[in-house]
Amino acid sequence: MPKFFVQNLSSKTTTIGIEPWADVATLEPNERAEFEYTEPAEVGFALLDDGSATVDLVSDQIAVTVKGVRREIV
Repeated sequence: MPKFFVQNLSSKTTTIGIEPWADVATLEPNERAEFEYTEPAEVGFALLDDGSATVDLVSDQIAVTVKGVRREIV
């Protein structure tokens, strides 16, 4: 499955929200979340005025791994 990573390169702990499942993951500095998905898929990245970013992923099957814990979303 294709995959991409979201890494916290800041010096602060940050949270990422995973919608529409109302899931939240906390990333410490230098930690990353791994997103795997099946094709066909749509992946989009956007930068917002406040300096934050969004990642949009639409696929039939998605797996998110944070801190070694994998969660499959279907």
